Amino acid sequence: ALTTRYPPIEHVIYVIKENRTYDQVLGDLPGADGDTSLVYFGRGVTPNQHALAERFGIYDRFFVNAEISADGHNWSTAAYTTDYLQKTVESNYSGRGRSYDYEGTNRGWGPGNVAEEDVNEPANGYLWDLAQRKGITFRNYGEFVIGEGMDKKDLPAGYTGLKPFLRTHTNERFPAYDLSITDQVRADIWLEEFAEHVKAGTMPQFEIVRLPNNHTLGLRADAPTPKAMVADNDLALGRIIAALSRSPFWKSTAVFVLEDDAQNGPDHVDSHRSPMLVISPWTKGGVMHRFANTTDVLRTIEELLGLDALSQFDHFGRPLREIWRTTPDLRPYDVLTPATPLTEKNPSRAAGAAASARLRFDVEDMADEDAFNRILWLAAKGPNAPYPGARRMSVLEGIRAH
Repeated sequence: ALTTRYPPIEHVIYVIKENRTYDQVLGDLPGADGDTSLVYFGRGVTPNQHALAERFGIYDRFFVNAEISADGHNWSTAAYTTDYLQKTVESNYSGRGRSYDYEGTNRGWGPGNVAEEDVNEPANGYLWDLAQRKGITFRNYGEFVIGEGMDKKDLPAGYTGLKPFLRTHTNERFPAYDLSITDQVRADIWLEEFAEHVKAGTMPQFEIVRLPNNHTLGLRADAPTPKAMVADNDLALGRIIAALSRSPFWKSTAVFVLEDDAQNGPDHVDSHRSPMLVISPWTKGGVMHRFANTTDVLRTIEELLGLDALSQFDHFGRPLREIWRTTPDLRPYDVLTPATPLTEKNPSRAAGAAASARLRFDVEDMADEDAFNRILWLAAKGPNAPYPGARRMSVLEGIRAH
């Protein structure tokens, strides 16, 4: 029965980014519900995300399930967060000594250092476990990986998946979360392997691609500016879509792009509202106002690929069945270069530099959230604009959205 609801899509690429709200990026998108006063990274910084939203469509009522990265990467890959995570994440996030054990590590260590058991793993596993059970081809780029060894530049010599199935299905060159490595490097590695897929005439049915640099380093002295890092992230996504759209796989592919969480910015509807794109020649475009969340996206991916559900949340999710067209628009996508230079640097003595220097950015969620958000507001709006607080959608609007 499901085959009548979807176009003939055989490949899904799932792109996971970091921490932006809808208004921060797309609050200036015409025809959708945005607040331009809350835009940090508008069209000049994110021309590709704007162009992709305008051509392929946008949900302006998409909400992440998560609060922060610890639960964000579990909601985004497992449709669930465990009892262990819910009971321990606060002590980790508040810096009270607990290690970050929510993306496959145990006590901060990867495979070979501790027992293989992972106390945080959900009972039904993750999306890649569904792929393994179904027997479909899968490739991982940067999700649930850890660096191995060090090269002469003091960067990991390679990356390994933190789950048994991932270890044999991960691109070992594609970096983990590491904000010192640009997303252009990540795009280069993906494009090199994609060229091999084109040459071979076959590509994995399911891919997960992590593009984390829109997280930014705040106003850390001499680091890329927040706008430069978000522009880097935007250009990487645009390059991937441009190459895909000029390949034989374009007609049979859907790309889902979302943030793992939306913790680092304000939004006038709700601080969980976030950009989400579905990019395919089969999407009809326009603005969709219906409520959707992370597990609705996972349910859509599962239905397209014939996978089972991971939890009650994706099993009873509302898949995105209303966005598809009956005939594909096969025009290629032309990548756009952001107006913000990717080489733009923070001044060494700017306001916010000292506060940024005190924040940890080497591991997800180690930076104090309120301090980081105020730094990003300062970078985007200057010292005189009053800082907005968190916003929560009203219960009535939530009921109407369903």
